[in-house]
Amino acid sequence: MKRSGFKSRTWAPSAKAVHLPLASAPNYAPATVATVPPIKKGVFLRHEGYRRAVASLPCCICGIVGFSQAAHANHGKGAGLKTDDRTCFALCCDRPGVKGCHPKFDQYELYPKAAAALVAEAWGADTRRKIEMKGQWPADLPKWPTDQVEIETKPEVL
Repeated sequence: MKRSGFKSRTWAPSAKAVHLPLASAPNYAPATVATVPPIKKGVFLRHEGYRRAVASLPCCICGIVGFSQAAHANHGKGAGLKTDDRTCFALCCDRPGVKGCHPKFDQYELYPKAAAALVAEAWGADTRRKIEMKGQWPADLPKWPTDQVEIETKPEVL
């Protein structure tokens, strides 16, 4: 059954095509290849319980409750990599008719790149403090290294 008015064509090799045998094909590989040592990926902890605790907090920017997500900082990550979950902070997601703070922050609509890195670091520390104060810190998740500084007790003066 013919479906179109065009004549069907069968494939035939072109007379202009020149096929070189594999032995005579040029070798494009360089004679000496300098090897570069691979860059080690950082060890970043993932913890779903901590991300859920972060998402339960109100948005760090607008303060809305119930639409928060655990947002990772944009610095220190690469293709397919996120930063440590302990650096997350709460930002709200998109809602019908409203662009959320999370996509705005990721696209640098709220802060320039350098300022966003500083703000994310401060929000991450504040979020860790809030979760610790609420008693929601997961037992199997180690504390952030800079948060483990012990508070020195001053001797009482008589």
